[in-house]
Amino acid sequence: MDVALEKGGMKTSEENVVDLDRILRITKETQWSVHEIDWNRPLEGAGHLSASEKRELGLMLVFTAGLEYQAAEIFRLCARYVNDPRAKQIYDYFYTDEIRHARAEIAMAKRLGVRWKDLPLVSRMTFQSLRRLWQSQSRILYELAASQIVLFEIGLDGLLIPLLKEKIKDPILEETFRRIDVDESHHLAMDYWLLDRKGRRAEGVGFDWQWIDLVRAIAIAPLAPIGMAAASRQSRHMQRELARPERIRAYWKRVKKVPQKSPHAMDYGVYRQGLKGQKVFMNFLRWAA
Repeated sequence: MDVALEKGGMKTSEENVVDLDRILRITKETQWSVHEIDWNRPLEGAGHLSASEKRELGLMLVFTAGLEYQAAEIFRLCARYVNDPRAKQIYDYFYTDEIRHARAEIAMAKRLGVRWKDLPLVSRMTFQSLRRLWQSQSRILYELAASQIVLFEIGLDGLLIPLLKEKIKDPILEETFRRIDVDESHHLAMDYWLLDRKGRRAEGVGFDWQWIDLVRAIAIAPLAPIGMAAASRQSRHMQRELARPERIRAYWKRVKKVPQKSPHAMDYGVYRQGLKGQKVFMNFLRWAA
């Protein structure tokens, strides 16, 4: 992934220097369509899996799609509030990327016999409620999301997607995730860039306190672990695999390296608080397993 970041335009030094023109150009050039993939091709590399294991994998794919939809709304927030006009264009592309990722993951799940409606109702309601919250487009939500999206994407890129790749050696799944990985390398480069700018106060840090959005966020917050727990109950084997100590250690190893790519990350108080929240979430993940 670090190689991909270099190709995406990231350079690491004392200051986080990103060639926005290069990232914008590459992001445009690497756009792809879900319709380019032959979803009707028979599933391969899954003969060793039982029917229940296939269902668990499918549920994890649609759950991942739900997370991708959240990321799309966060990037739309970034496109609205970020200062640099090139970054605005990049984040607009990222919104499209995440919608495409979600649709591709739902299509992959369908090949395993699982659809979006197979997620527990409380999980679907959680995703719907969170997505409506992000769509309120408030500045306070942007400040919170801009500091945490890097942790979210490291988790998706380092925990969830690798597990899905390990379980099935299917050419369609491998090709789809190869394309998704290219997109995610650009996303991570910009996550580090934005977080560093927040720490350096280069992005006009501050809240226009919209209390209604804060109230909504507090009201919805308990739904997230409930929705995740509901999905986990139907994917117990995969959940245990996801929460294996070596996977969690690998995740934290990557998180600890964030200041290498965002030298001023720890100067941003919202990010520091988010790290504490992430530790609580990881403890919950182990408990749910």
